[in-house]
Amino acid sequence: MFKIENVNFSYGNKKILHDIDFGIRKGTFLSIIGQNGSGKTTLMNLLNGMNIDYSGSIKYLDRDLPDYNISERSKNFSIISQKNTIEFPFTCMEVVMMGRNPYKNRLNSLSEEDIRLVIDVMKKTNTLKFANSLITEISGGEFQRIILARALAQNPRVLFLDEAFSAMDISYKINAIKLIKKLVKEEGLTVISVMHDINIAYKFSDEICALKQGRLHGVGKPDEFITEDFILDVFNIEVEKVDNKGFFVKV
Repeated sequence: MFKIENVNFSYGNKKILHDIDFGIRKGTFLSIIGQNGSGKTTLMNLLNGMNIDYSGSIKYLDRDLPDYNISERSKNFSIISQKNTIEFPFTCMEVVMMGRNPYKNRLNSLSEEDIRLVIDVMKKTNTLKFANSLITEISGGEFQRIILARALAQNPRVLFLDEAFSAMDISYKINAIKLIKKLVKEEGLTVISVMHDINIAYKFSDEICALKQGRLHGVGKPDEFITEDFILDVFNIEVEKVDNKGFFVKV
């Protein structure tokens, strides 16, 4: 689905990404991990087309990514970041309906099928009970669940997550990731997620892309290369692996 070749990126004179080469298959849950400042969000923003000022090549479905216009990208990509804010008091259902904006008809209205899809994703994300609540009056975790519902209402081929569930309680976070993982498996959704939680990345990812100081430090299936030594090298912390369940920090 994505083919990244010899990609380099700089902010002014500061080099952020160096010679990035890898590919992403359709229907894959890929997590991007690395220390703060390693280039994770920068790489994600190159892949979703928010920034095209790079050298090298990024192809999406065998077509140069910068060739896609905004309308095409909005029908293929949905993005959730930890910086989402909505200050106008829309109802939660109105916010989820915004995910259908790329598909509105000439009369700028939603079809019955759009409404059915919105209700369906609100049921899947357990947010239908907030339908008439104001988005400005719900909790941070509830807000992130509404944003997830809006992203899924967009019916994307690729879902980008940039620490998307940081405000959620752990139970809601795990349930949200399980739902997304189910969509990956059953509907062929492709997910590209910036992760800080190594254990969640290890447990739920089909593949992991590890960055260190802007360079690709490893990519592949988690159980094939994520080890205690690898984590020490990338994150400079000592951990202990417990079977295939994850890692615990040594203290």
